Amino acid sequence: VIEGDSDSVGLLFMGGCYKTESQPGSDICTKASDGVCTECNTKNGLFKNPATTPKPGSECILCHDTTDRNGVMGVKDCLKCQAPQSAGAAICDTCKAGTYKSGSECKPCTPPCTTCETTATQCTSCETGKYLKSNQCVQDTGCDGNTYPDPESGKCLPCNTIDQACTTCKYNATVSKPQCTACSGGKIVKVGPDGGTTCVTTGECAGNDQAGSYFLTKNSAKCLLCYDKSDTTEPVNTGIDGCGTCKKTTPDQNVVCTACMDGYYNSASSGAPQCKPCVDNCGACTAGDMGTCTKCKPGFFLKNDGAKKCVPCDDPADGVPGCATCTLSGSFTCETCKVNYQKKVGAGGAVTCTKTCEDDTACGGTSGACDAIVIDANGKELHYCSYCGETNEFPINGVCVDTGKKEGNTCDQGVCTKCTNNYFLYMNGCYKVDQVPGSHMCSEATTAGVCTAANANDKYFIVPGASNTEQSILACGNPLGTLIGTKAYVGVDGCSQCTAPTALTTAGMAAAICTSCDSGKVPNKDGSGCVTCSDTNYKSCVMDNICGECNSGFSLEGGRCVSSGANRGGLSTGAIAGISVAVIVVVGGLVGFLCWWFVCRGKA
Repeated sequence: VIEGDSDSVGLLFMGGCYKTESQPGSDICTKASDGVCTECNTKNGLFKNPATTPKPGSECILCHDTTDRNGVMGVKDCLKCQAPQSAGAAICDTCKAGTYKSGSECKPCTPPCTTCETTATQCTSCETGKYLKSNQCVQDTGCDGNTYPDPESGKCLPCNTIDQACTTCKYNATVSKPQCTACSGGKIVKVGPDGGTTCVTTGECAGNDQAGSYFLTKNSAKCLLCYDKSDTTEPVNTGIDGCGTCKKTTPDQNVVCTACMDGYYNSASSGAPQCKPCVDNCGACTAGDMGTCTKCKPGFFLKNDGAKKCVPCDDPADGVPGCATCTLSGSFTCETCKVNYQKKVGAGGAVTCTKTCEDDTACGGTSGACDAIVIDANGKELHYCSYCGETNEFPINGVCVDTGKKEGNTCDQGVCTKCTNNYFLYMNGCYKVDQVPGSHMCSEATTAGVCTAANANDKYFIVPGASNTEQSILACGNPLGTLIGTKAYVGVDGCSQCTAPTALTTAGMAAAICTSCDSGKVPNKDGSGCVTCSDTNYKSCVMDNICGECNSGFSLEGGRCVSSGANRGGLSTGAIAGISVAVIVVVGGLVGFLCWWFVCRGKA
């Protein structure tokens, strides 16, 4: 049982004490008694030590922990396992990514495989820039015939995943989409507004001399939008800037515009429209000045305070910070928030957008991907990317960037695993030491990929012995910590400032020494926790309002500080002094009487 908390059942694990009803203790153990785990959480990669009398703290063993514990150990690189019947290694069921199960071992995959099965070269995923094709990793040119290289999945995908009738295709990096280049069954390729393609009949594209959003190129080879100018082989295949609807008498004639698209106006006084753009951010107008603007583009609203203007929905003065779309009809209304903001509706329907992630894409929109917490200079908690939803993007300086912006760091499958000079590894991302947010955590990285000096604000501490493939910096308040081999280093829940723990010499766990806490709490006597210690007579507490050391003039009794001069009957010091004087008077009178009795009476 954890000292001072009779309602909490605790357990010892790798040299540290944990509560079973809260994380991370609940991740380790589901049931404990008298400080010993009796039911290990096998769902989280642990198994119950089958030894008759396990060494205290080794009742549960991590599947990948190869340290000998009473003759029992895990398997290197094992994620899920079963306990051995007696002594020996665990029986591994699942190996970690980058390894495969071979008998009782987990063996590494052979590059460029990043994951594999059965053998080291039977790939199931590949390094960035390579694509999986029939369990092999190939260059993009290796995705030939009826497949295309898909950077999102890292695979050569069949053309018929674009459209069932698609027979040949390619990946277009400009629009970040695969595009069909030929169709079967007499169909032709139709290119949409976002660059996506489908296979359609000529009748589904456009009719002769009929206005529509699309036109047929020469010989009815392709279906394009009226404003699409991508095909420059012949004038008859080229669209018109700003044209919304158009027509052709026959596919072999030039395109004729019939109406301009949103954001453009007709500048011609007669004949076919000549489309010119409205002023910036205006979505509908009749001329090229703001005075004729009747509607703004999405993300803006039209304001008229003597002069018309399109104001961003997230304008700090007139809009709502973080707002993505809005309207102004009598009063301003924010309809949706940006992807990295959370919408909240308050009293009277007022909308606020609260920032939840510093990355504008919310790390690709993947749940749980924006949980790399950084404390800024003002003590504010900011959230950055610990994972990128797009597998060809990686967390660099807390935001997801593409391959070309990795800055020499080693990253793959949405995460970074090793950092280069002047960068350090933190929560699956590489952070530059002299740039925010990295500078909030670290002030020096003399070893490539390793933070060697924490920021002077003492909100972070250096993890002893970390390499450039491990997390070398940790927030004082991070109780989940990080693992360096078999040595675990953790922060203290609720701690705002601390000093680093002493480096471990053997497997186990060491916590930072907390020097300052959040929320009005203070560090306990040894700095291992944050507690409420409200009595001014207390110098330090071991648990909430349970004294561990008293101020001068007070002594410790039953977890409380009492005055060293206090009597045990509860009388005040003044009362005791009065009683003492009375006793002296009475005793003095009694002595005088006795003297008179024996002396004077004796003479009589």
